[in-house]
Amino acid sequence: MWFNEVVTAVTLFAVLFGTLLFNYTYSQSEMTHGYLFCLFSVFLYLTYKWHQQQRYLFTVLIGIVFTLISLIRPTEIFICLFFILWNIKKPVDFKEKVRFFLRNYKHILLILLIGVIMWLPQFYFWKNRTGMYVYYPYFEEGFFWKDPQILNILFSYRKGWITYTPMIAMAFVGFFFIKKDFPVSRWSFIFITCLMIYVLSCWWDWAFGGCYGAREFCQQIAFLAIPIAYFVDFVFYSAKKIPLRGLLSLTMLVFIFSCVCLNIGQTYQYNHGRIHPMGMTKKVYWDIFRKYQFTDEYNYWGDIKVQDYEKTIKGEGRD
Repeated sequence: MWFNEVVTAVTLFAVLFGTLLFNYTYSQSEMTHGYLFCLFSVFLYLTYKWHQQQRYLFTVLIGIVFTLISLIRPTEIFICLFFILWNIKKPVDFKEKVRFFLRNYKHILLILLIGVIMWLPQFYFWKNRTGMYVYYPYFEEGFFWKDPQILNILFSYRKGWITYTPMIAMAFVGFFFIKKDFPVSRWSFIFITCLMIYVLSCWWDWAFGGCYGAREFCQQIAFLAIPIAYFVDFVFYSAKKIPLRGLLSLTMLVFIFSCVCLNIGQTYQYNHGRIHPMGMTKKVYWDIFRKYQFTDEYNYWGDIKVQDYEKTIKGEGRD
């Protein structure tokens, strides 16, 4: 509807092979991120269908999918903001959206009811195992809202999102090319993305343990693929007045191909023990950059830097 087959194909290629989605579906599929990516994608599709036609089938499916997301990873409930902000382009639209929800209050209540029913087994499990209906399994782990590590979570050599997935830069640029006919405004995309980055950067361990790259952002690629597609569409078809448009298209394709090669190469390095899951530094990153064959004598253990988790959990030395 919004993109032709060429733009769709290029975007799918970039998203699958040029982002962390490749590693967490191909190599580490036992983790939740690939499944959450699927659920995010289905939720966005159902949101689109429901706003076209308020059928109870779509309502039930939205309730099931959203509750599954909240059960797998409670912090991902922010995805409901797309449902709330759908078709809101300017401040005056908020009032109309409230009226729209009130007219369809039975559907909203049904979504909430499905959520409660699906959460009941989890409450029972907690009660049976811990004696409490609501249980926090992370104990002392929590958020430091006044100390967000935004620069680290985006650019650090340890786990920087853009450092290990430069393809995401296309999404950030693409925000400003989202057209007015898309149901979610560019400002809603920017708000949701910034909120997501802030919340995740406030988690006590913003690097999220031993893993490849900023795995906490993997599932968000489901909606960030949209601004990527808009940027691709702009370069291919909308930038007619820009001189040397062909050169711009070629540059973008070279960038995508380079990101894909980097991502696949670093996935190989990680799965062969060359990218450290917790202690990457600038020196180690560039020592192993584009190197896939190592002698037995190669050892980077003296150059890695692993955080003192006993201090970090208290909010000390989080950077």
